[in-house]
Amino acid sequence: MASIGIRTLADGTARWRVQDRVNGRVMQATFIDQASGERFKTLVERVGWVSAKAVMEARQKKPETPNLREWTTTYLDEQSGLLTGVEEGTRADYKTAAERSFLQILGDLPVDAITKADVGRWVAWQEKQLSQGRKVPVSMKTVQNYHSILSAVMRAAVEIKLRPDNPAWKTRITRGQKREGVFLSVDEFSTILHFLPERWTPLVMFLAGTGCRWGEATALTWADVNLSSSPATIRIEKAWKRAPKGKTVLKQPKSRRSIRTVSLTADVVHAIGKPGPSDQLVFPNRLGRKMDHSSFRHNVWLPTIARAQDAELCKAEGVKPLRRVPTIHDLRHSHASWLIAAGVPLPFVQARLGHESITTTVGTYGHLQPDAHVQMSEAIGRTLSGVRPMRELTD
Repeated sequence: MASIGIRTLADGTARWRVQDRVNGRVMQATFIDQASGERFKTLVERVGWVSAKAVMEARQKKPETPNLREWTTTYLDEQSGLLTGVEEGTRADYKTAAERSFLQILGDLPVDAITKADVGRWVAWQEKQLSQGRKVPVSMKTVQNYHSILSAVMRAAVEIKLRPDNPAWKTRITRGQKREGVFLSVDEFSTILHFLPERWTPLVMFLAGTGCRWGEATALTWADVNLSSSPATIRIEKAWKRAPKGKTVLKQPKSRRSIRTVSLTADVVHAIGKPGPSDQLVFPNRLGRKMDHSSFRHNVWLPTIARAQDAELCKAEGVKPLRRVPTIHDLRHSHASWLIAAGVPLPFVQARLGHESITTTVGTYGHLQPDAHVQMSEAIGRTLSGVRPMRELTD
């Protein structure tokens, strides 16, 4: 661990010396003020002596150029006009993600001094970090998300001519473990319902029966429900979005195609029950207010899944135990898988789920299409039939 000490020169002036041991050698750097020394010591402890020295030397050469932390703050500031078309909550999320990731390693470097090697060094460091609240490395998807923010920040620096190129462009991310969606069988979903407190059955039935996102479902009011049509429908035109300081606000759904009409089955209509006042939420919390995802997950969903996985309890209740751990969002995945298993075309699934692009639908659920491999094999077989002349076999 780096240390800092003060020494007095012959003329009485003070100097602050930072030192650290690198590969058995004691390395030293001297500063004329304590604040600079403390900053360098902190940087050494975060990124190592060699990288910290590189940062210090780059800052000395170009003291007028903003460092990456300063430039990222400018880029994410709504008043700068550099980042547009994002919600206030998303902007706040980007700030938190930047501080948690690339600013840890690259934040003190002048924005025009960062090289592809620097970005690669950050990626190597990032891939070794543990995810928030878990004892496992961050996922590949998380690293990709952090990298996307960095790339956008650097691209903006290129656009206003702070630097000539984007060093984050085409950085390769190690392919790590990606969490696959859990596609529940009907029996598995039935087991979950068996242990779910009755108070929450309408919401869970609705999520599984419509494929709606949590933020869409919990934003519904009875004015959005049409029980007189055949079949009954809901209109998705709004969703809860994150806002700064942990708050949420009502905004338009995730994308243009997320504004849609979704039909309801008789089971779902029965589950949601009798309509209330038009401005009342369909799925309020116990106080009649907006449902909180985190609270529902910790207090309702996870305890329910734990009971559904208890083999002895399931045996006593006469149900099959759940052998996987689905998330609330996996109800949406399961809904899509049930549609596809029933032969519903992917464009219909895309429209029902509100995917902006069919590519998303195909990439997520295309492998679930029944008999897909058989169909493709037979199609190619018919195409190539007779192309190669058949020869009689001889002994």
